[in-house]
Amino acid sequence: MLLSLFDNLFEEKKPKPEAPKKLENFELEVNGRIVPVRIQEEKRFNNRIMVNANGVLIRIAANQSIEEKKKHIDNFLKWAKTKLDKNPQLLDYLPQRKYTNGEILVIGKHSFRINIFYHDNPKSSAKLFNDQIVINLTRGLNKEAEDSTNSYLVARCLSRFFTPIVSERLHELNRKYFGKTINSVRMKYNTSNWGSCSTQGNINISVRLMFAPDEVIDYVLIHELAHLVHADHSPRFWTLVEKIDPDYYSKEKHLTANNFKYYL
Repeated sequence: MLLSLFDNLFEEKKPKPEAPKKLENFELEVNGRIVPVRIQEEKRFNNRIMVNANGVLIRIAANQSIEEKKKHIDNFLKWAKTKLDKNPQLLDYLPQRKYTNGEILVIGKHSFRINIFYHDNPKSSAKLFNDQIVINLTRGLNKEAEDSTNSYLVARCLSRFFTPIVSERLHELNRKYFGKTINSVRMKYNTSNWGSCSTQGNINISVRLMFAPDEVIDYVLIHELAHLVHADHSPRFWTLVEKIDPDYYSKEKHLTANNFKYYL
């Protein structure tokens, strides 16, 4: 495992909440190229990886067990090594949106007004009311933690909003072309792919996909449904996808071209 490089990164003590804890700096070899890697522990809701011209930055949520932290870091490193080897354009990293009170977030045909309030409760939260996302932030967070919290809360609200829409369309496409069993449909803010499908029929779709045109969304849904027939990306898989969506390659190109424009 890649974690064998840094098994001793974590100590059994709490990080200081007022500042990120820089855990380790080391290097990752990718296709003969040395890429610097930084890992830091932060007060945040989620784990995140950024890849840019400066290398790889892995930001780990402090409120996890040591084993959970190691597992997430190991997965991030494997992802970074694979993706940088195949896609050098990932050096243009996926940014994190900085939300402002009153701004309008446009996603496809939908618009949402962001309303940000501050309170003294230790837990931040957000709710979706019609076309408004109301965020209640814990007072006193630093700017980086505030941006991270806003991103996490907005993604959760949008996942709940779009899940029934996506689920309905998935079942419609399934009835029309596949006739397979869908066990569950979930949405999350996944930055490493647009969707996934397990052998048990559990389909996950990234909420980032909702920025894309309807025909591109349909392609990804068809792509994941096709995995209910062929679990891998074999020639038979792509033949099936092409039979249903002959222009699928242009949708792939769209996603590649807009990958770093669709983010929360």
